[in-house]
Amino acid sequence: MIKSSHYDFLDQKRVIYGRNFAEAVAEEITERNANRVLVVSSKTLHRKLNVTAPLKETLGDRLLEIFDDIEPHAPLEKVLELTSVLLRIKPDVIVSIGGGSVIDTVKVAALAYAQGAQTVQDIAALRVTINDAGQQVSPVNPDNIVRQIAVPTTLSGAEFGTIGGAVDTVRNVKDIYTHPQMCSQVIVYDAELCRLTPNDLWVATAMRAVDHAVETILSPLATPYTDGPALHALKLFGRSLQAGDQVKMSLGSIQECHFAVWAATIGLMRTPYGASHGIGHQVGAIAGVQHGLCSCVLLPSVLRYNATAAGERDTWIAEALGCKDLSASDAVRNLIRRLGLPDSLSKAGVKREQLPIIASAALGSFFVRNNLQPITEASQIMEILDMAWES
Repeated sequence: MIKSSHYDFLDQKRVIYGRNFAEAVAEEITERNANRVLVVSSKTLHRKLNVTAPLKETLGDRLLEIFDDIEPHAPLEKVLELTSVLLRIKPDVIVSIGGGSVIDTVKVAALAYAQGAQTVQDIAALRVTINDAGQQVSPVNPDNIVRQIAVPTTLSGAEFGTIGGAVDTVRNVKDIYTHPQMCSQVIVYDAELCRLTPNDLWVATAMRAVDHAVETILSPLATPYTDGPALHALKLFGRSLQAGDQVKMSLGSIQECHFAVWAATIGLMRTPYGASHGIGHQVGAIAGVQHGLCSCVLLPSVLRYNATAAGERDTWIAEALGCKDLSASDAVRNLIRRLGLPDSLSKAGVKREQLPIIASAALGSFFVRNNLQPITEASQIMEILDMAWES
């Protein structure tokens, strides 16, 4: 049977690896003749670990300011703070150092800046909605937004996404924002820098990337082009991820994880993900669970729910993780347990009474609407949440 669809390539310039991040960033800034640079980082990286110091030295007076007031899941209030900084200093480029919350805050703020947003309500009005056909609809699409050079310190893969997530704290919902230029224009992977990342955060965010790979393989719009890198990502993660002292981790293993997250994002916002992502967004927003842990506690149950529809692809996933005699659900759970991560909603601190709220919020999600095994009612989401409640 002939399929009809399309695949969009990202508006990205390059990925740099095996280099000192400060030197690589300085070269990029010089190449583009940028004289107004904003650095966005987490408080820990900036104030406690002083990771931004080398950039101050290499960029000199081209570095106008460092913004570090970042919170998990990018609440709109913090996005507005960063938007106000952008409106004030009008940077040529943003350098982001950190994980998904840093990168997503920059993404949404860049869109808000392009639209001249002055309030939280102005930003919220830019969020994506879903039409009756299950397609994403963005109310705005400015010609250009300020681009970012990303220096990721976790494995979330946010640097490749043309979407950003931010939490509306009034509605208590995590919304999606999108623009073709939201993906980082340049990505710099520095394995030495990532030794500073706490190992529990490193492996948890890796599970987010595993989720990217798995739901790419199980996407209704998966192609042979996306299957190959996604399956290879699972192989790399299966052999390179390890719990323990991050400072003592082999730089080769850290770099292999970088290669894995790069490959895992081959389908990011080009082959629609499924219910693990869609439900996970609301678990994060409503129950305050970290991104990667949302994947840990949901992905095995979503895989069980999708197993019949997945057919041979379920076996592909298990084999890529080195567990050819198991189901994909059990293979993923084995990896989660090997890394010492929680594998149920209850272990992640979600309250039982929050489940119906999560189900209701997730029902309208673009990702839930595009799940391989169709989901049309909150009761079906509750079925998945009930499976995920206890391991």
